[in-house]
Amino acid sequence: MRNVLAALVTQLISLVAVAQQPDLILTNGQIFTSDTSQLYVEALAIKGGRIIATGKTSDIEKLATRQTKRLDLGGMLVVPGFNDAHNHLPGGLKATKIASAGMNPSWEAVQDSLKKAVRRTPEGQWIEGIIGITIANSPEVTRFVLDKIAPKHPVRLLSWWGHIGLYNTLGLHEMGIADDQPDPKGGFYERMPDGKTLTGKGYEKNAYWPHTSYAKMASLRDENAMIAEFRSMTQALLKAGVTSYQNMCTGATAADYAQLWKKAGLSFRLRLIRWGDMNTDGSLSIPAKDLAKTTPDLPLLTVSGTKWLLEGTPLEGGAEQVDPYPNRPGWYGRMNYTVAEIERMCKEAIARKDQLHFHIGGSKSIGKLLDLMAAMPVDWKALRPRFEHGDEIDYSPEYIKKAQQMGIIIVQNPTHFAPMEGFPIGPPATHGMAMKTLLNDHIPLAIGSDGPFNPYLNIMFATTHPRRPSEALSREQAVIAYTHTAAYAEFAENTKGTLTVSKVADLAVLSQNIFKVPAPKLLQTESVLTMVNGVIVYDAGLLTVK
Repeated sequence: MRNVLAALVTQLISLVAVAQQPDLILTNGQIFTSDTSQLYVEALAIKGGRIIATGKTSDIEKLATRQTKRLDLGGMLVVPGFNDAHNHLPGGLKATKIASAGMNPSWEAVQDSLKKAVRRTPEGQWIEGIIGITIANSPEVTRFVLDKIAPKHPVRLLSWWGHIGLYNTLGLHEMGIADDQPDPKGGFYERMPDGKTLTGKGYEKNAYWPHTSYAKMASLRDENAMIAEFRSMTQALLKAGVTSYQNMCTGATAADYAQLWKKAGLSFRLRLIRWGDMNTDGSLSIPAKDLAKTTPDLPLLTVSGTKWLLEGTPLEGGAEQVDPYPNRPGWYGRMNYTVAEIERMCKEAIARKDQLHFHIGGSKSIGKLLDLMAAMPVDWKALRPRFEHGDEIDYSPEYIKKAQQMGIIIVQNPTHFAPMEGFPIGPPATHGMAMKTLLNDHIPLAIGSDGPFNPYLNIMFATTHPRRPSEALSREQAVIAYTHTAAYAEFAENTKGTLTVSKVADLAVLSQNIFKVPAPKLLQTESVLTMVNGVIVYDAGLLTVK
């Protein structure tokens, strides 16, 4: 019996030893873990795509066997793979794209580009372009001007921030929008002086891209071009050290994106967040609502959460504020839905235990939403509701208090702090776009780009904050918001977000130390080697695995 027991013990010890034998070790590095209990380690060991040990190089090297591969970091900085907590994949409309000069092109320049596009585009094919703040807010810009230039081509001009779409008449009709279309739930149309006829300008996606046209838009996609764009985009993201991307499904449904992602075959973590719409009768429309969160054939893809566009932005005067807009006397903005309609959204999500993502930022609208949520007998902390942008969450100490109590997560976008053509930076604000205040008050803060996905650009603006310097973060805080808290914001903090034992080995070895270089040099940073699940998915060829 003793011999049997001894053999069993020996076998167990052998199994434990094998379990601890890493596939790969990274040594002699500056490994930033994003774990505040130990921000730096020198080395880590990976087995089966997960981290099994961290610590000093000498200790990690003891775990290695002859079969273990080794990567000597030579003192280079390693960070957890960045997790872009808020962005939008392209929609893939098959169209001739017109060039734009800067973020705020003149109306004359756009018309000239449109004329050139008409000459080289077959009749009946879409033409698409980007417009800025000046054109979007100009009452002289209407579909009738576009009709004179492009009477036989459907035309769509989208504001670069996504809240305004301008069509010519043929474009409206192709989208199923009548000349006197009633305002939809969640959006509205600009109208001519008669109060009925559409100018061609729609405010919010629910107006200019109605959910009733999803099937039509799917038929207008160039699927092969879209897949090629995804592959190119993914390589750029991995080169930047971004390994996770949380997509707000504006360009297509979650089901459509999942199928395209599968065909693209990408080694990259993608979260698809459904887009919620409301029908004219007040019922909710949530495409792909019943789609499984995960599927075996797409292990790096998850589907969860629903986003609701509760209002616009200050750029077009859409966010509802306590005080009137300085350039529009008597105008305070407007919400896209009534409080009763928002309550319906909340109840639907509660019933499904689904995470709510509210696009909201106005000083008045945030108060309305917080009051509604606080009055509902719900354990909000368990559902982790997110305020996308949440710019005026610090307008009132009462807002902060309620956000703390309900576990609201703020997903902020530092590139929004940058100077913009047509929307200059004024004197430093006393509230709005808070970051440091949120951390000091223990409100979870995640970073998403909502635009240029360069994490170092976002880190630069998060740590300088041109619009409100007193709210700037440290670089360590910014990276934690971009990794650990971004994972928490998608219920994935037990899987990723820190370089600690049991987490997936999603990481980036950076070309320079982003915690030490001057702020302008942050933009020169790239990943020289990126891993997802312990597998090298991008390699600049500067390091050698032996």
